[in-house]
Amino acid sequence: MHATPTGQLPSSLDALAGSAGRTAFLAGVGGCGVRGIAGFLLAAGWQVWGSDQGGLASNDPLIRAGLRLLPDGDAPPQVSIAVRSAAVSADHPGVLAARLTGARDLLYAEMLGELSRLRPVLAVAGSHGKSTTSAWLAWALRDAGIPVGYLVGAGIPQLGNSADWGDPAQPLILESCEYARSFHHLQPASVALLNVDAEHPDTYPGGLPEVMQAFEQFLGAVPATGWIDAGPEAPAALASASEASWRSAEPIPSDWELGLPGAHNRKNAAVVAAVLRGFGLDEAAVRRGLAGFRGAARRMEEVGTWKGARLISDYAHHPVEVAATLQAAKECWPSARLHAVFQPHQAQRFHAYRDQFAPSLDDADALILLEIYRARDPEELQASVAELEPELRARRAARPLCLAKGFDVAERALTEQVQPGDVVLFLGAGDVDRFARRLR
Repeated sequence: MHATPTGQLPSSLDALAGSAGRTAFLAGVGGCGVRGIAGFLLAAGWQVWGSDQGGLASNDPLIRAGLRLLPDGDAPPQVSIAVRSAAVSADHPGVLAARLTGARDLLYAEMLGELSRLRPVLAVAGSHGKSTTSAWLAWALRDAGIPVGYLVGAGIPQLGNSADWGDPAQPLILESCEYARSFHHLQPASVALLNVDAEHPDTYPGGLPEVMQAFEQFLGAVPATGWIDAGPEAPAALASASEASWRSAEPIPSDWELGLPGAHNRKNAAVVAAVLRGFGLDEAAVRRGLAGFRGAARRMEEVGTWKGARLISDYAHHPVEVAATLQAAKECWPSARLHAVFQPHQAQRFHAYRDQFAPSLDDADALILLEIYRARDPEELQASVAELEPELRARRAARPLCLAKGFDVAERALTEQVQPGDVVLFLGAGDVDRFARRLR
């Protein structure tokens, strides 16, 4: 049952097989990250069972590739490893059953650590821009004929998926998240470092100094034979955290064409260019890689039109990201009226950065604020977007502003305000994207 299928070459992933052979159970398999793990294992000939609270469509590519979907909570047969997303608890019935029959129980972040011991990893890290930059690198290198592996926490439309194992002789590009110090499980051969900001107040209550300490420990794992390509906003103080070579990325020349708008993407592009040069690409190939990429899913993604207006969905949920996305939208559509439908994510984040949210929305010509999407928030912490109303009105008194209790109220407000030629930005990491796609 557990032998290598006929015609299937042995894979470096076979090192993860246990007493039950090349078998795995993945809980939360519908999320981008765990989906990627499933794809890696299935392509290597493993038998993979999975479950997800939201289920999967019958024609999902993972099911077509051989994933055996179980009702969420059902127990899989005996497997060697059980991988669960951060949203799945250790006492999930399927995970518990797998563990009781001898499976190794790994969080997604721990599984990434296992992968980083199987082949060289290029870790893309930073408080903002990780998904875009990881996807950009994967696309540009593959476009240049270098079959790197990649695993990104967002879809990459130009590549068709969020993950591919690629050639194990080439680096594996991993989006490496600082949340809950997840990236401390990695042993990266090299790092692309974008920026460091106060973020994830639920796991970094000490603010920026605590985040900096986490990045110092992460970079300390890069060996002296490796390198760190540091972006324009990467703190120089982190250069001494590792014995690896610290290479400051040069700014992109102003006359170079980029496939993505926005000042923040010019900074991301500087890191992309530095990494591409490190792979030996000449200037023409670097410029082609910068100009040809069109973005990751839910990063300034145009999802349709409604009443003659463009509908744009974006994952921005930190004040720095909200401001950057609005700036990019003004750059992309300078004469359009910008409507921002913003859904803050987490009461803890809203509470920690409340003073930054109103200024971050300055570039919006009309505002609809959805109530905070609560996630991992303590019950006793209460917060509301209504707290932003006084400052928002003081900053731009004549600007339309609606506090919407739900999607129906928000849709009525948009119906009254939106005109042909406008742009509507749906911003947030909660379920605001569902609202955008409902309208199209």
